Amino acid sequence: MRAEQPVPKEALQHTGVLAEDRPPGGEPRVPVQDAFRVLVTRLRAGSASRCARAAVREALARAGVTADGIGDAEIIVAELAANAEKHACGPYELRIHCLSGIPMWCEMVDGGQELGEIPAMLAYLHTAEEIDLMPFAESGRGLFLAHRLSGGHCYSYPTTMSMGGTAGKAVAFALPAPSCGGTG
Repeated sequence: MRAEQPVPKEALQHTGVLAEDRPPGGEPRVPVQDAFRVLVTRLRAGSASRCARAAVREALARAGVTADGIGDAEIIVAELAANAEKHACGPYELRIHCLSGIPMWCEMVDGGQELGEIPAMLAYLHTAEEIDLMPFAESGRGLFLAHRLSGGHCYSYPTTMSMGGTAGKAVAFALPAPSCGGTG
């Protein structure tokens, strides 16, 4: 199941819309092309990785991201979806955050409420000068790949499921930017 959701009114303070840009009712005056939207895909257990890869591939291809960038994002989301299925309860959903139609951020969300070792593993990856891969040999390869392929822009945090409003957790990463067409 897929849905596109505008940012809820209560989350507007986190979107960077200044108070003076808000009309008296509280809704920001943001042109449609500058809209912040979230594409939510509910993932079924047993096929979460495949469905997540397809959703990311489609969103990034529409935005003009290179094949290498799409491939990296597919690897990340497949690993995170597999981890969610193996280590957490459902429901599972993939959220792709877009600004002006450009995918910027991706969250793999599950119904588990405990972050467990995830923050410590990501903190280690963010701060270690030389990474010892032994802790990631049996468990954590997905986090290592997500960290590495996203250029270190991978985080975990508690969240609320988009569909149903129950507590959950997200492991999220920055998506690759579309090609600007320049010759750099």
